[in-house]
Amino acid sequence: MPWIEIAPPEDATGDLKRAYDRILTTRGRIPDIRAVMAGEPLVVEGFAGFFPENNYACNPIDRRLAEMIATVASVANGSGFGAPAHARRLAGITGDQAFSDSFLRDYRSANLARKERVLLDYVWKLSKTPGEMTEADMNGLRAEGWTDPQIVATVHVTSLFAYMNRVAEAFGLSAPARS
Repeated sequence: MPWIEIAPPEDATGDLKRAYDRILTTRGRIPDIRAVMAGEPLVVEGFAGFFPENNYACNPIDRRLAEMIATVASVANGSGFGAPAHARRLAGITGDQAFSDSFLRDYRSANLARKERVLLDYVWKLSKTPGEMTEADMNGLRAEGWTDPQIVATVHVTSLFAYMNRVAEAFGLSAPARS
């Protein structure tokens, strides 16, 4: 249980009801990670357009890559909520639990193409030491064949989970059990 009261959808009014209705339209339920933000309805609404099934609003990357990025960022952030949640999504997308589990231990042990490894190294660095990012880091991604729109999507997903992981941890959310 979260450490803060969650407003159930049936009790929502005004801005929160509008936000919840938007989430219900795309997700069919209100995830706890959204519900703990109910005290700031406009924030809930602002994040309503970012969900796994639309690659967190990033078209230049696919779901597999979006979840790889989310998992690596969540592990780097030390999130006991985000890391297993995104690893579980990754396993569902790939059908490969061992591949997904390797991301929880050390993504560098996963069987990745060099291009993906370079991108995930960038995600790790951005998550752990954002103040140390350089133009050379971005040029390294381009040298591996990543396009600027893909790089923007990578930064967006990485940064989104820097925020969401902290929200989850601040309110004591627990990762759902494996199904």
